[in-house]
Amino acid sequence: MAFFFDLDGTLAPLAARPDAVKLPLDTARVLASLFERTGGALAVVSGRSLDDIDGLLAPLHVPAAGLHGAELRHADGRLRRAEGHAADTERIAAMAAPLQALVAQHPGLLLENKGSALALHYRGAPELAGVARDTMRALAELHAEHFSLQPGKLVFELRPRHATKGRAIAALLNEAPFAGRTPLFAGDDLTDEAGFADVNALGGITIKIGDGQTCARYRLPSPGALTAWLLTLHRPASPSSPSSPLQPSQETDV
Repeated sequence: MAFFFDLDGTLAPLAARPDAVKLPLDTARVLASLFERTGGALAVVSGRSLDDIDGLLAPLHVPAAGLHGAELRHADGRLRRAEGHAADTERIAAMAAPLQALVAQHPGLLLENKGSALALHYRGAPELAGVARDTMRALAELHAEHFSLQPGKLVFELRPRHATKGRAIAALLNEAPFAGRTPLFAGDDLTDEAGFADVNALGGITIKIGDGQTCARYRLPSPGALTAWLLTLHRPASPSSPSSPLQPSQETDV
């Protein structure tokens, strides 16, 4: 089996601010064990940058896709960035200016500049969801050739248009040590649905963490439940067997 995991809300519980997210010690240990047991066929596929992923997983260093696949680190250490990465960084800087002004007016909002993507968080001011949505939608329409609007949990993000988690997973599955293995992908948010769809098409295992409609085939209630289930893989058991804590997802109308 080849393992692919989202990070925030999947491996690590969500926090009020992105910089407050911490990877639980038990989760770090089970990831290190799985990485060793699979010969390195474990990757993190996240909206965070590669630098952020590495910081949260340290000292574990794994293949990873950052910024929804705009950045990709292969198992052999090669780095690939989406075409137009440098130009996207310049466009992001220009788009950040009006968002910084908006955040100055509404301290409950938080702007996260990821270099090639922008995330406007409204976790600290849920009543400003409409303001955040409309502002980010307007910027997405102005820059539709290069960026897409990606809603998430109390966040709206502008990400490179042609970057998706599904494409990143497919790229890694074409090479060692992932090739020829059944893929498993776990995620918690709308940004993970493309990955779920692609892994489903490959006959893999998809796991939605938490509530909400999804095309994932299975569901677990929390990051802690995912860690507990991964620990059961140290014992011989099928992920879809009756003894497994995985529950078939009932909400599949994405």
